[in-house]
Amino acid sequence: MILTIHIKNKQERIEFAREVQNLLGESQTYIPDANSDIGVRANTDKATYQKILALIERRGYTITK
Repeated sequence: MILTIHIKNKQERIEFAREVQNLLGESQTYIPDANSDIGVRANTDKATYQKILALIERRGYTITK
């Protein structure tokens, strides 16, 4: 599944990506497309996926699936 998370502040986007990478363990960053400037790619289990969704919700970000 691909989630697009809308974060206006660039530094905040980078910090969020690092936090997600820490939750995921083994992952890769990439530049997804012209509408985004950072992405994180990894295989994950349901529990980790739920942790990421909770982090997004706590921060008040919007998601496009």
